[in-house]
Amino acid sequence: MDGLAPILAIFTTPVPLTGVQHLLLLAPLCVAISIVYKTLRCEDMSDVPRAALGQSVTVILAMVGVGVAVWLLYLLMK
Repeated sequence: MDGLAPILAIFTTPVPLTGVQHLLLLAPLCVAISIVYKTLRCEDMSDVPRAALGQSVTVILAMVGVGVAVWLLYLLMK
């Protein structure tokens, strides 16, 4: 059981991340979700990579746009 403790610590101890690192984790998350979604929705599997990439870019740009809008609203109300 003692040899298992370091492995379990990986799952119970959070990794400290900065603000930029949180944003960098957004891209692989969006790509993974887009691949799964487009795999289920596309009739032809050869369409999946292009469709998933397009959807990933759209979602990331939308999130950045919402973030900028909220930041500008914050600056206006400050």
